[in-house]
Amino acid sequence: MLVVADNNPRRHIRHAYVNWAIMLACVAIYLLHPPLDSFAFTPSHLHLVGGQKAPGGAPEVLMTMISYIFLHGTALHLAGNMLALWVFGDNIEDSMGHWRYAVFFILCGMAGAGGEALFSTAPEVPVIGASGAISGVMGAYLLLHPRARVLVLVAFRVPVLVPAGVFVGLSVALDLTAALSPAMPGSVSIAFWAHVGGFAAGALLIPLMRWRDVPLFQPATAYPEGGFLGLGRFAIDLGSDSSPMGSKVLFWVKALLFFLMITIGVEWLLA
Repeated sequence: MLVVADNNPRRHIRHAYVNWAIMLACVAIYLLHPPLDSFAFTPSHLHLVGGQKAPGGAPEVLMTMISYIFLHGTALHLAGNMLALWVFGDNIEDSMGHWRYAVFFILCGMAGAGGEALFSTAPEVPVIGASGAISGVMGAYLLLHPRARVLVLVAFRVPVLVPAGVFVGLSVALDLTAALSPAMPGSVSIAFWAHVGGFAAGALLIPLMRWRDVPLFQPATAYPEGGFLGLGRFAIDLGSDSSPMGSKVLFWVKALLFFLMITIGVEWLLA
């Protein structure tokens, strides 16, 4: 599943300058090809069980807990993270303002590094990527806009509109399942605990850092038919109130089964 748009309006800021700056920084750093080993975060340096100490001590650990956020190993890794940040980040910046959003993003990334350090089964493997910080953004989005519909491409082909609560909730559930199942293919190469740690930090921080007039669990906004990059009129809408699914309970069950079926099918094909 690939999220591509949300069409959720901003109410407090005109432009999400910080979110764009973070995205541009990640792209620029990727194009510059810095030495990843020098700026990646090594979980064992913060591993409470005891592990190899960082050569530079605590300052190096603190520096890499921030610098690793802006590093990406491949163009696909970068593109996936930047797309998710483009969809969800502007509304979180809108909820708290520019400078608080910058602090929020860094704190979520550091929480992701801490989660990987505490629970990783391979703490000696360096970690890079903005996924932990972006998971924090998604955790905040879940508490602010759970009913906002987001456009996702199922199997990277089929446009589907779903409530953000379904997409984010299932993403976190799959990350947690993968984190608790180290034998899963690819589980060592992906820092799932960084995702879980970032998500937890975002969900905990948003009630404290949002502006006072920004409520939690906001209702869905009415979207124009041609929204979502013009794909709204062609997408399968799983969040429509006119959907003939009966009760709300039946809708959530159907949405859950739909996404689990698609996800399992895609993972099986890619395995």
